[in-house]
Formats: sequence, structure tokens, C-alpha cells
Amino acid sequence: MLIYMYLVFLISMMMNTRRLFLLITTAAISGLVVAATTTSTNVANNNDYYYATAQSSSQNQTGQNQAGQRLVVDLTGQGIPGPVQRQTDASGKAVFTLAGDGNTMSYVINASNLDDTQNILLSASTGGRVRDLVQIHSATAQGPLQNVNGTLALQGNFTSADFIDFLQGKQMSDLLKMILDGNVYVKVTSSANPLGEIGGKITPALQ
Repeated sequence: MLIYMYLVFLISMMMNTRRLFLLITTAAISGLVVAATTTSTNVANNNDYYYATAQSSSQNQTGQNQAGQRLVVDLTGQGIPGPVQRQTDASGKAVFTLAGDGNTMSYVINASNLDDTQNILLSASTGGRVRDLVQIHSATAQGPLQNVNGTLALQGNFTSADFIDFLQGKQMSDLLKMILDGNVYVKVTSSANPLGEIGGKITPALQ
């Protein structure tokens, strides 16, 4: 009888030990699964945050990188966009500077031996066609510029709100891309030469 009771006790202990082992093992596996899931979620969230931060920092990068830099343009009768080439004593220089906001371009334009200036524009010349991008001065809207002894001195600024033709509704970064691609000119017209008296390409090299 004692031997029988002892055997029953051993069998019960073994069964309880097995159950305890199963419970411990199950709990351990569950903990590992939860930990792995939490870690995976954290990594995903961190990656999402990093990706969003990288995207945010790259916005308007072109404009911000060029801010404060100057674009200097020599204006001559040979620099008019398109097939027009002019023999003229007039010449000048234009300087463009992008402001820190990335959307405001200031300009200073000086020229000599230039009479009766009508229009000053930024124009694009691609595929043999000239298209205007920004009307810096319009004789129709603002009247002819008053040159003193043939000297032109003009300064101001414009934003993307001043874009015309196919640039209308676009951003300053679009104009900057065209400049860096070497497709943008300054064009100065006179009453005698409405297609251009002097002009010059805005070169990609920043000075």
C-alpha cells in the first residue's frame, strides 16, 4: 500500500512539473513575441520619422542653396536671345540675387549708350523659339524708362507671382532650374529695336 501511494505521488509530481514547464515555456515565448513586435514597431516608426525628416529638409533645397548668391549677366547686342544680333554701342550689366526665402529675386540693371528703353524681360530661348518668363519693366503698363544721357539704372525684385507665359503658376525653383540649364536671358528692348537692343544669357556659374 505504501509503495502504491509513493508511485501515485511521483506520477503527480511529474505531471505537475510538466505542466509548470509548459506554462513557463509558453509565457517565455509570448514575452519574446511581444518584445519582437514592439521592437519592430519602434524601428518602423523611427524609419518613418527619419524619412519624413529627410523629405522635409530637402524641400526648396534648390532655392535655399542658391540664396545670397549672385548671377551676373553681361548685356550686349550679341547677347539677345534668338536669332537677333545687334550692332550697337549700348552695353550693360545685370545682377540677380535670390533672397533667403527662396521666392524673391532682386535685380540691379545698369546700361550705357541706351536710349528710349521700353521693356526689360527675362526670356527663354529653346528650340529656336523665344518665350518671355518675367516682365521686369513694361513700357505699356509703366511708361518708357527715363534714361539720363543714355544711362539706365534700375533695381527692384520679383517673385513667382510675377511669372508670365508658361512659367505662370510655377515656383521660383522652376526658374532657377531653367537658369542652371542655361536657357534664360535678359532682354532689353527699345522703340527702335522692339525685339531687343541688348541682352545676355544668365549663365549657370554663380559669382
